[in-house]
Amino acid sequence: PHSASKAQLLAILDHRGEDLRRLGEFFAQRGYHVKTSSCLEQSMEILDNKDLAAAVVAPLTLTPETLEWQTLLARLSPTREVPWLLLPWQDVDSSQLTELLHHEMALADWVKLPFEPGEIEARVRNLLRYHDLIKYSQSRAKLLEAQLITDHKTELSNDRHFRDRFTQEFSRSQRHNNPLTLLLLDIDDFKRINDSSSYEFGDTVLRTVAEVIRHSVRNIDIPARIGGDEYAVLMPDTSLEEGVGVANRILSTTAGLVVNDQKFQTEVHLSIGTASFNGNGLKDTSQLFLQANEALKAAKSAGKNRVYFYEPTLPSSAS
Repeated sequence: PHSASKAQLLAILDHRGEDLRRLGEFFAQRGYHVKTSSCLEQSMEILDNKDLAAAVVAPLTLTPETLEWQTLLARLSPTREVPWLLLPWQDVDSSQLTELLHHEMALADWVKLPFEPGEIEARVRNLLRYHDLIKYSQSRAKLLEAQLITDHKTELSNDRHFRDRFTQEFSRSQRHNNPLTLLLLDIDDFKRINDSSSYEFGDTVLRTVAEVIRHSVRNIDIPARIGGDEYAVLMPDTSLEEGVGVANRILSTTAGLVVNDQKFQTEVHLSIGTASFNGNGLKDTSQLFLQANEALKAAKSAGKNRVYFYEPTLPSSAS
């Protein structure tokens, strides 16, 4: 026989004065924690409990526009993750239930009176099972989505997701004339680090730099690893001056940064190129990317471990 796991909280909302004591006792014997109400005010208090698993409702009305159902539906599936079973009166026309139960995302069912407690419990158990399946599917979908957009070595955004967001933010900047700043970052002499240590140690360096970048930017920014030892940070609503400030903060954080494990040790330095777009003058993302890349190449040519920003004439030093 089935018993509710972890004493799931079940609400029995009896607004019509039905004799549902036997039903409550049946659920309690099956391992549920049962709370009952006899009026809308009591029902609101029970439904607001964050631990509520499901509800059985014997309503006064069957019309969604009534105060009773406006109050209940704001607290039940699909508005909240609370499946519910409707107990209409015996001679109700089934067509009257259509409007209440029509929402395709609602986890809801109905059983006419008279009823057997075992049938009610089976219907509730099915609703809870569907609820668990939906939550599992949603969590799996989120996990798969995260895997599709995340770089597996650094847990930053991957190149594909970065380019999708780049296109979106560039278009938004064009529409609203909001500034958009791009940082391109490169680990200086990363090939030498890999060649003199191991690929595993190289991955440790990549992750360490990713953490520095992640903690140096805002929640609305998009930090990404876009290739080998190359990173990018997309900064919406950010001027060139503000972006250069962030780039210098990243550079100062990595000053004297030493990465080591049991076998290898290296000092890490970065070169950073910065470019900005104010909504006009550029046709697409590739032009802004090329500008930031020109600044990055200039930083490399000037001796590495520095920040350069793009100007129409030539990239300029910012560090």
